[in-house]
Amino acid sequence: MAMLSRVAERLYWLARYVERAENTARLVGVNAQLLLDMPEAVNALWESLIEILGAHEDFFAQHGKATERSVVRYVLADQTTQASIASALRLARENARTVREVLPSEAWELINQLQMEVQETAEHALARRGRQAFLDRVVQQCQQFSGMIMTTMSRREPFHFVNLGWAVERADMTSRILDVGCTYAGGGRGNHALLDHESVLWMNVLLSLSAYQMYRQQMRGRVEGRSVVGFLLQDTAFPHAIACCLDTLEATLGALPRNGAPLRLNRALVKQVAGADPSALVASGLHEFLDQLQGELGRLHGLIQSTWFRLAG
Repeated sequence: MAMLSRVAERLYWLARYVERAENTARLVGVNAQLLLDMPEAVNALWESLIEILGAHEDFFAQHGKATERSVVRYVLADQTTQASIASALRLARENARTVREVLPSEAWELINQLQMEVQETAEHALARRGRQAFLDRVVQQCQQFSGMIMTTMSRREPFHFVNLGWAVERADMTSRILDVGCTYAGGGRGNHALLDHESVLWMNVLLSLSAYQMYRQQMRGRVEGRSVVGFLLQDTAFPHAIACCLDTLEATLGALPRNGAPLRLNRALVKQVAGADPSALVASGLHEFLDQLQGELGRLHGLIQSTWFRLAG
C-alpha cells in the first residue's frame, strides 16, 4: 500500500510539472509577442508573468526589477525555482523515472529526451533570437507527452492520478491568468496606460491558454472582459476552462476509492463556478472570487494528498 501511494503521488506530480512547463512556455511566448505591439509603459506585463506563476516573493528576492531579461532567465533556466521550465521538466523527469514500470515506454523516453534537451539549450534561448523556437519545442513535446498518455495508457488507477494532476494544474493556472489579466486590463496597480489596450490584454489572456480560436467560435462581437471571463470560467467543453477542469476532476475522483471528501469539495466548486455572474464579477469582485477559488483548489490538492498519498503515515 505504501508503494502504491508513492507511485500515485509521483504520477500526479509528473502530470502537474509537465502541464506547468507547457503553460509557462506558452505564457513567455505570448507575452513577448504582445510587448512588440504595446507601448513601452506596459513592460509591467513581465511582472505579471511572475505573479501568474506564484513566484513574486522569490523572484524579487533575487532580482531588483522585473525586466524582460531577468524574467526570461528566471522562468526558462533557473533551477532554484519550481516556476521555471527547466526546473519543472527536471522534476517531471525525476518523477517519471521512478514510475517507469507503469508508464508507456514511449512517454518515458520523450520526457527524458525533452529534459536533457532543455537543460542543454535553455541558456541559449534567453536571447530573443531562437527563443520562440525553443518555446514552441517545449509546448509541442509536452503536448506530445500528454497525447501519448491519453492514447496508450489503460484507464486504471495510474492513469486517474495523472488525470488528477493535469486537471488541478490547469484549473489553477487558468484562475491565475484570469486574475492577473483582470487586474492589468482594469488598469490596476497604477498601470492606467493599459486601459487604452483593454481588448488587447483580454485577447492576451485567451492566447496564453490557446483559447482564442475556440472562444471566437462560441462568442460574437469584440473581445471583452465579461465574455472572456464567462468562457474561461464556465465553458464545459474547452479543456482549459475551469468548469471543464472541474468536470474532469468529478469523473476522475469518482473512479477512485475513498473519494468522499475530495469529491464533496469538488462538487461544491462546480456549483460555485456554474452560479457565478461574469458581468457582475468583472464590474466588481473578480479578484476576490478567483482568490477564493485558488484557495479552494489548494484545499482540494491537500485532500488528494491526505486521501491517497499519505497512507503509510
